[in-house]
Amino acid sequence: MADIFDRYAKTPPRQRYAVFGLVVALAIGAFYYVFYSGDVERLQGKEAENRKLEEERAEKQAYVDNLARYEARLSDMQRNLNAARAQLPDAADVAQLLAQLGNKARQAGMTIEKFEPQGETAKDFFAEIAFALTVRGSYQDITSFIDAVGKLDRIINVSDISIGTPKTQNKKVILNGTFRLKTYRFISTEPVAGGKK
Repeated sequence: MADIFDRYAKTPPRQRYAVFGLVVALAIGAFYYVFYSGDVERLQGKEAENRKLEEERAEKQAYVDNLARYEARLSDMQRNLNAARAQLPDAADVAQLLAQLGNKARQAGMTIEKFEPQGETAKDFFAEIAFALTVRGSYQDITSFIDAVGKLDRIINVSDISIGTPKTQNKKVILNGTFRLKTYRFISTEPVAGGKK
């Protein structure tokens, strides 16, 4: 070992500084490679992960910031769906329809003598449900009833109106009226069990 130091002492100062610089450079390179380069890679990985998380947070924050607008839009869509279902329900619901017609007839001051279902006809996405109706009341009562039926939430068409056989009762002309009502219901196009639509 003393031999190495003697040789080093006899070498010109320029070469000594070069060897010393080379040893220092190798030591710094080894330190960087062993300790620092792994930390740099981990730091770069963490920075990339942080950027990704920040982008996700910004995206979620945008949803939170617009939550009130989304809720208002959902509420509007729900109201529109309920209004559409009132006009074109999923089921025939004849009992409810008959109750509504009976109520409108009482309000108009006339009576429903006969309510006869005449079947259902399937169309594209809806079914047409027909009924024959026989009523008794004054001309004004019958026209009031027809007007009230037209103002119901559910779509109802009145056709084939026939009014006749007038009779006087209690100083009032009472007529018999017959007409056809057509209402509609939505037909679901989703597949049902068994693969049929």
